[in-house]
Amino acid sequence: MNKVTVILYAAGLLYFGWRRVLSYLRYFQQEEYSQQRFTDWLTTKRAYDRRGTTLTIGVAILAFLSHDATAEFLLAVTGALCFFSIVLFTEEDPRVSGKIKLNMTQRASKIAYIAFGLFAALVSLPVILSCFSCCASTTPFDTLALLSIAFVQTPPALLIVANKILWPAEKALQDKYYNDAKRILREVNPLVIGITGSYGKTGAKAALGDILTHCLGPTFWPRKSINTVMGITRTIRETMKPHHAYAVIEMGAYNIGSIRRLCDFTPPRAALVTAVGIMHLERFGSPENVFKAKSEIAQALPQDGILVCNGDSPNARRMALEHKREIPLLYGLDQSAGHLDCFADNITFDDKGSRFTIHWKGQHYPARTPLLGRPAISNILGAFTMACALGANPAYAAACLANLEPVDNRLVLDRKSSVSYLRDAYNSNPVGFTAALEVLKTLPATRRILMTPGMIELGDQQAAENRRLATLAASIADIIIVVGHINRESILGGLADANYPQDKIITVPARADAFNWLKAQGAAGDLVLIENDLGDLHEGEVRF
Repeated sequence: MNKVTVILYAAGLLYFGWRRVLSYLRYFQQEEYSQQRFTDWLTTKRAYDRRGTTLTIGVAILAFLSHDATAEFLLAVTGALCFFSIVLFTEEDPRVSGKIKLNMTQRASKIAYIAFGLFAALVSLPVILSCFSCCASTTPFDTLALLSIAFVQTPPALLIVANKILWPAEKALQDKYYNDAKRILREVNPLVIGITGSYGKTGAKAALGDILTHCLGPTFWPRKSINTVMGITRTIRETMKPHHAYAVIEMGAYNIGSIRRLCDFTPPRAALVTAVGIMHLERFGSPENVFKAKSEIAQALPQDGILVCNGDSPNARRMALEHKREIPLLYGLDQSAGHLDCFADNITFDDKGSRFTIHWKGQHYPARTPLLGRPAISNILGAFTMACALGANPAYAAACLANLEPVDNRLVLDRKSSVSYLRDAYNSNPVGFTAALEVLKTLPATRRILMTPGMIELGDQQAAENRRLATLAASIADIIIVVGHINRESILGGLADANYPQDKIITVPARADAFNWLKAQGAAGDLVLIENDLGDLHEGEVRF
């Protein structure tokens, strides 16, 4: 009976452990398997196991109160059923649920199996030892029940250990793919244009890639927001072809040195800097560190390289002044900040997109694009300036803008139903938020509704910036839906500053609740701006 009792309880505990490994792995994967960021998230969110701990404490107490074999057997059965019930009825499978589902890649699968193997070893060891123990005061079930209180808390640590075990093999594999991508890049030998910035990188990359393809020649660029060494490595290996004459590479910075490594990998002969602002300030610690990190792209250019910077961004303008090249160029929308080599004016928005006039080398070119918002126009100007500097015909380049396609969730207008949506849900920042509110104000609507969790990763400026933007939103939106808790206090404070009516403020815990409210309360003619969408790591409370 003792062996059956232990096996039954262990089976429930093992199943529980497997699902806990997967649940925590989803967050570990979203943190790109960074031990520091994962542990920071774990402690900040206090995402420790509570359900399993409560259950195991209860089972341990009852196990020590009774050593009757039948009672222990029934307790083990009940405990095992509770483990299964916690997983099956109170939690969703992370592989099929959540905003960002767990992607069981080869690396993720290996980490999961190793972590679970370690968990199974922990569960098995005390059972084996207690079965051979000469101490009669405890039973194998007592020992397992007591130690399981600690076991249910181990999956996060086991994932970190599993990742460390795998790292030498993973590093060797990454080096193999990296070297293969370097070989392909060397053989194809395209003219590489690097793009970086605190925001706008992906939009500028897509615009530049499209313009170059139509104006100068076949161009390679990774789609979406791929901007890391391994992401670019994979894309080069899978999609770069011998006929590619140009390569547009988005370069993300996660710390000082990130862009330098990307430039070593894909040496740029031209660089476009979209902005140097306070996005990801938490990551870098100070605005000066952000500037240093972004400046690595300018430092990597050859002496005859082309450096194109956003003159509306003070630190991007500063970069152009500090890193002289043969052809330094500035673009922007605001001529009051100083000289601009390329600028746009006469900007208007409607349901079909944006119209504006581009000024370049004493000539002006009427332009239109399906894209909305001043940041999109700024990105287009940067791409236009770079393309012309590389030899594109300005009139032809301006004409190409009419065929640009919006990047997903970057101020995309959706009027497919009676309630229209302005989807600006990707990685909000103060400049983009302000521009999105301008478009919301401009486009026709019966009611204008803002749905937002606010902006994150702004360091010590986050509260002030969210409060400021909330005050601006109060002058534009008829209804404001505040999503989640992370910026709620700041946003509500800004609305109070503007004397915004309380009955026009809706607070909800998560995005799904906001959509449920819109489904129930939305009316024909409503225009909803979805400004930012926090991922699983940030939205709401995490409970296990």
